[in-house]
Amino acid sequence: MTAELVDGGTPAESVLPIRRRTTPFAALRPHLGIGAVTAAGLAFYLYHAFADQARYLTTGYDLGIFDQAVRAYAHFQTPIVPLKGADYNIFGDHFHPIIAVLAPLYWIWNNVGMLLIAQAVLTAASVPVVYRFTRRRTGEGMSLLVAAVYAFGWPLQGLIDFDFHEVAFATPLAALAIDALDRRDDRKLLLWCGLLLLVREDMGLIVALLGVLVLAQRRGKRLPVVLMIGVGIAAYGLTTSLIIPHFAAGHGFTYGNQFAALGPTVPSAMANIFTHPWHAMAVFFTPGVKAKTLALLVVPLALLPLRSPYALLTLPLLAERFFNSRSNLWTAIFHYNALPWLILTMAMVDGAHRFGLFEAGHRATVLRRAVGGWLAVVPVALIFAGPSLNVVPVTQLRKAYAGLPYGWLQSAKDAARFLPDNVCVAADNHLVPHLTARDYTTVAQANTPDPDFYVIDMFAPDTGGNPPAPKPEAVYQRVIALHYHLVFRSGTFVVLQSPNYHGPSSACRPLGPGKAG
Repeated sequence: MTAELVDGGTPAESVLPIRRRTTPFAALRPHLGIGAVTAAGLAFYLYHAFADQARYLTTGYDLGIFDQAVRAYAHFQTPIVPLKGADYNIFGDHFHPIIAVLAPLYWIWNNVGMLLIAQAVLTAASVPVVYRFTRRRTGEGMSLLVAAVYAFGWPLQGLIDFDFHEVAFATPLAALAIDALDRRDDRKLLLWCGLLLLVREDMGLIVALLGVLVLAQRRGKRLPVVLMIGVGIAAYGLTTSLIIPHFAAGHGFTYGNQFAALGPTVPSAMANIFTHPWHAMAVFFTPGVKAKTLALLVVPLALLPLRSPYALLTLPLLAERFFNSRSNLWTAIFHYNALPWLILTMAMVDGAHRFGLFEAGHRATVLRRAVGGWLAVVPVALIFAGPSLNVVPVTQLRKAYAGLPYGWLQSAKDAARFLPDNVCVAADNHLVPHLTARDYTTVAQANTPDPDFYVIDMFAPDTGGNPPAPKPEAVYQRVIALHYHLVFRSGTFVVLQSPNYHGPSSACRPLGPGKAG
């Protein structure tokens, strides 16, 4: 066969194809959309967190707890948290050693704001993973919509609004684990599961369920399945029966005896679930606030998560809340809904795929557009209806503090400014994160012996801490009876000084032992 000649005799088949140079902008173009969504989410998280902190509207308690723990890590000390009590080791509360990786941030900026930045970055890091998971199934437009619905959904806003919490680490790690499971990448799956075990004790149950889902994929490799299920269950048992009780003051797992409707302990409660399933279902869905929270999680996602096996990963998270006797766990506020929201968003995408919504036919196109419209309207409507539904408000002040007295913020700042450095202080919940960097800080509930000062907001419903927290009037009367005397008043804030106060001391430094030491 004779080759055709071109350009006066050069064989055509020997002419090399012209290669177009790829510019850096062209290489980045496919990522601009999700980059914009992620950056917008991060900017919103940072603004919302720092705005609440500047207005003294964070609850303060959890933010102060993690500030004291991470600050101790930054100084290579045992994570003692005075906000929980004198000489209280944070490992007696929950098992979350992963927060120690935040310690170097305090070497850069010795401020509680570092935790707010870290939480915003960690939360935003999960957004591109949700996008990638979705993009494997459908087009760019729908993938960006899903990522935006997830990023700005009310549960993530609840996480950002509520101080700082270790669940911020779980959002990117769980997203990466589900994505690896979906891609059948066992090596990455084991890596992300291993890190999840360091986030919190209940992540062991999530890891075990991820192993069950691997088993459901009917793959030939059995080692990862056995490893994940066994290690997950063992990790939960080890942390709740040995590690946490070892550090806890009462040598028990505080959160393991809060299932009164099912049994006095976690094992007895689990046995009750299996032997009396109808009773367990009744407890799970009543009172109505539980069903409402579930509806707020799945209805904005068009109920599609119910079609996906990935939704099973929410069961341990929801069970430990809805079987619990603590009513604040049942609601659609705080940080408790962030991780279920991540899982259910990814389950929604998988469920839509299983229903055939991402196929090319006319019916699938119509249904896909209907779901897209639903996602674009309903989650946004929830944002604006948040206060009336008791869902975390987004651009508004906390509903509980909508009627703040005139000058409340300035009074809070004045009270914090009045306190000297290096004193032991039992402070109102909202002042806590503004004091932990300079004082040995507790709350009235911690019952730290003989603090130098009490700072009480007489307007607040309580003085802060785990519910039920004491009322400000009760604390005021108690410390007056102990011969504390009023030394400062501004608006609704009062500062009472101990009769034994002799000035700042090294014992009352932020990382000092306190008077009890």
